[in-house]
Amino acid sequence: MLNHAEKPTPAPRLDDRVAPSLRNTLLAVGSAGVNSRRRRSRGITKGAVTPSRSHSAATARQSTLRMMTRNGTSTPVRHTRAPCNRNTTRARRTTQWRKRRTSRLARLFIDPQPHEFHAYLKWDCSSLKNPLRSYFGLRSLQGEHNFEDHGRLRTSMELGDDTWAVEFGFKGSGIAPRDRPDFQLDEVREYLIYVYPDAYSSWADAKDEARQRAYFRISPRWPDIDTKDGLNPMSNPYDIEGYDVEVEGSYWEFKQYPEVLQRALDTLADRQGFRFNSPTYIHPEDFNPRTIHSSSNIVDGEYYVRVKIGETDVAIAYDGTLHRISLLLSGDRQGYAKTVRDDRECPGYYHTATIDARRAGELIGSHELPKEFKHYYMRNPDAVKGTKLEHPKIGVSFQNSIHDETLYWDDLDKLETELDEALLNVLEWSDIPTRPDDHYFVEDDYFTVTGSRRWRKLLPERLPRIESKQDDQIFATASQMNATDAELVDTLLTDGGTTSPADLADSIGVHLDTVYRALKRLRPLVDHTYGEVQLGSKYIAQELTGYIDQVSESIQRGWENALDGLTRAESFGDEKDPWSRWLDRYGGTITATEGADPDELEVGFQPESIEDARELLRQGARRWAEVTGNPLRQFGFEFAPVVTCVDGTCYAPKRFADALGTPS
Repeated sequence: MLNHAEKPTPAPRLDDRVAPSLRNTLLAVGSAGVNSRRRRSRGITKGAVTPSRSHSAATARQSTLRMMTRNGTSTPVRHTRAPCNRNTTRARRTTQWRKRRTSRLARLFIDPQPHEFHAYLKWDCSSLKNPLRSYFGLRSLQGEHNFEDHGRLRTSMELGDDTWAVEFGFKGSGIAPRDRPDFQLDEVREYLIYVYPDAYSSWADAKDEARQRAYFRISPRWPDIDTKDGLNPMSNPYDIEGYDVEVEGSYWEFKQYPEVLQRALDTLADRQGFRFNSPTYIHPEDFNPRTIHSSSNIVDGEYYVRVKIGETDVAIAYDGTLHRISLLLSGDRQGYAKTVRDDRECPGYYHTATIDARRAGELIGSHELPKEFKHYYMRNPDAVKGTKLEHPKIGVSFQNSIHDETLYWDDLDKLETELDEALLNVLEWSDIPTRPDDHYFVEDDYFTVTGSRRWRKLLPERLPRIESKQDDQIFATASQMNATDAELVDTLLTDGGTTSPADLADSIGVHLDTVYRALKRLRPLVDHTYGEVQLGSKYIAQELTGYIDQVSESIQRGWENALDGLTRAESFGDEKDPWSRWLDRYGGTITATEGADPDELEVGFQPESIEDARELLRQGARRWAEVTGNPLRQFGFEFAPVVTCVDGTCYAPKRFADALGTPS
């Protein structure tokens, strides 16, 4: 026999607890299995994995169990119905009517498909006499199967209308054995359960084909748990005595994973007793979805829709929805925002915009979870051409890695609502319908073009304009251009479209290495990928057209500008120049910043109103332009001014250059 913890006394089998006349009835209500005569009633039904089905089946079973044996005969326990309360009935009908009316008033939205999911679910069984009984049951099942000769134990189960393979395995855990007399295991293992379509020969094949699947890693927990080396203490802040289960999967509704786990354990329990006459049983009821511990947490979850090729251009354009989402609060030097644009396989192959919780709240009021917005194709787009999988997905996922707090299992409804709302708003801002529409959406094996009525917030598009960010890039880069840079940009503006570095070198008459150095300096304005060079956007081209002549002229007059500078210095002599006098008079303090960001200009003087503050800055800009000889408008790109009025109002314009005129 196995050397493990003391075996709990097996619960009476169905045959022992119920009269023979009810045996078949109970087995029909319970889960059918090859070893059902040895199974105990575990409170689990086989069928569709939905709470309503499980609840109704469990209710039916409880009703049947009330017919207990009396002297060898089954006597039904009669229940008298409570007298009907007319007021209660009326209130119930009113509530039902209100729900139906609310449903009719809610808008019809496309239903997204759940994709990736990852969580850690915990069960505290400390109220049981043997809290780890199911862990020892899994250890018992391990001893009944020859893993060395046959690999993982494989069986199958019915779930809804489909047959699913259930694989059982184990791995080392690094957990030190529990220091208790009744814990007689020399090695603590973690037990692995894989659920995937029965048509596939292995979990790996199902994963490679991106099929619906679920993975569970069951690890025991107890107070004062420790690792073998004692260097990396195990986390068990609530002193749970039970189980910590890592959950990963794809294409299931998020709420289904605990039910899939319980059903898989029920199926594995059917395989016990083939080699051992008295195994230690697995108790699937220890993993009841309704008793998940409050410390259980979620680390990943995604919703997606599949959209026809050619209908997502607004989402993936340089000045499109995803890129502009990444620029939320771009002026704030705190928090996290990131954009990825990978077009190596095809246009829009993998584009993402990742934002932290603060930006998520700025994007959609009341949202608190950091998110990643995605547009992506299959890994090898050419391999699926001509099929429904050639069309891209647009998705939204939770980003745990930049979340400062914990997303608990009890917050699952919040997660689903935020992902749903975020995805619907991205569709709305990208000129894609938010209702089911076969012209825009494409069904795959899991996503269907169906909708449901629900309350969701659709907001007017209020993403930051890309032009604001590009203005800064244009002035920061253009002001540092040399003659080669200016000729290169002028050539791109004249020719339009894309060209190569070699063609640019021939066109402007310089060495190829000189072109590469220029492209590196011009990186914010010029895209250079895989031998092709082009301006970053139509807006950049438009704005550069207004400035490149001035830049070229300025470069050609370099010596003249230097002489002008000397002349200005001689004009003012030893006295302070007008700009310095303005700073002294109004308490102006300049704080230099790194990179191309404008220097911070804080004005100590407090004007009466915002209009007075605006005029004060215009006056300062004129003094600065008088001294430097630069265009007045460039003051707005050299400085980020801040003025506080007498009433405490802060005037800190983000685009003060607009108040100083437009390029001539």
